[in-house]
Amino acid sequence: MRVPDFNRFRGGMQAVAFFVCGMIVGAAVYSAMVLDQTSRIAAQNYEIKEQLDLTEKQLLANRQISVIRSIVIFVLPEENKPALEAVVQVELKQRLEKDLSILKGRSIYDIGSDAQLVRKLLEGKVYTDIGDKNLSVSIRTMLVADSVLQVWVEAKTALRK
Repeated sequence: MRVPDFNRFRGGMQAVAFFVCGMIVGAAVYSAMVLDQTSRIAAQNYEIKEQLDLTEKQLLANRQISVIRSIVIFVLPEENKPALEAVVQVELKQRLEKDLSILKGRSIYDIGSDAQLVRKLLEGKVYTDIGDKNLSVSIRTMLVADSVLQVWVEAKTALRK
């Protein structure tokens, strides 16, 4: 069997070898570019996740500021009457705070409509057996400041039935 002379294929083999080497170098360059882009995207992803965590923490902090967390009640006596005894005031404040506890956790921006509803519900409500008295309450003022709902209530002695 005769073996062909490879001198005839030398130019073609050089072209194929040059093409294959170019493909290898091109693949290496392309791989380096993809790796660089991937590392940039990963670094940017970590930065965005960090910003997201910070923003979520700030949002949570803002939400906690914008809700009612506690209620402070001030009891005003009837006009031209002495103030109620301390024991009576404490008991009345406890009962009122229990009734107003539905406002805890509510947004401070909704207090306008909530205050009207609470005012209507508690207007003239009679609390019985507080220091051997029945007390009728009416809300005078409701104010929200620093996530604290402050309520001024006027207490009048109600007649026993």
